[in-house]
Amino acid sequence: MSLRFCANLNFLFCENGPNIFEKFRLAKAAGFRGIELACPEELSSGEVVAALKNNGLEVALLNMSTGTKPEAANGCASLPNFENEFRANFLRTMEYAKAFNCKKIHILAGKPPTLGAPENDETYLRNLQFAGEQLESTGIIGVIEPINNYSLPGYYLSSYEKALNILKKLNNSNIKLLMDLFHLQLIKGNITNTLNDLKSHIGHAQVAQPPHRSEPNTAGEVNFKYVFKVLENVGYNDWVGCEYKPTTNSKDNLGWIQEWGYSF
Repeated sequence: MSLRFCANLNFLFCENGPNIFEKFRLAKAAGFRGIELACPEELSSGEVVAALKNNGLEVALLNMSTGTKPEAANGCASLPNFENEFRANFLRTMEYAKAFNCKKIHILAGKPPTLGAPENDETYLRNLQFAGEQLESTGIIGVIEPINNYSLPGYYLSSYEKALNILKKLNNSNIKLLMDLFHLQLIKGNITNTLNDLKSHIGHAQVAQPPHRSEPNTAGEVNFKYVFKVLENVGYNDWVGCEYKPTTNSKDNLGWIQEWGYSF
């Protein structure tokens, strides 16, 4: 089995509050070797590197810094007049990613004040071009994620067709698609064909069971035991982020990973 599962620390191991070092310890104790992390700007990269080493953890995905402005809480890549903030946030995130030896940065698009405005598209494309240029020769890729309108109304990137159009315009192998299977089901369904159609663009994957964003083995809309096979068959052989809301304690319902033949 080629898929490996990592813990998204924005969703898992939050029972004891926001202390990032306690989350590291709990993730390791549960068996995880990889984690997904928001850019920990309140901490020095040295502090985080030491904690990662002490717990034997790898950062599989780092969410880009969102800075301090409330309008950019969900990112600012598509926000007109925020290009300076985007560049500063991206460069800051790159430094953390390099320190953590993290190979993937999630570039958040944001919620522009007016959806559908042409300047949003123009801003987004320019910012992704900048990001792609900065990532050259680093061994790091940027990933963009369509997010469904039920979970985050007003988010700029809520369509796989739009994402594919943007990737084609960029024509840059440093920018790929974050394929969150939860969002894929709620945006368009047709998971098997979509994975096949977009297989050359997939840079990272995440999972949660729709519609309640719970563990993959809970009752819901998707047979993930089957879908994981499809994901492998289209050639994806990397981390899958567990970005779900635990139905009980985070550690209590992880048995599906090994029961289905996979590893942490």
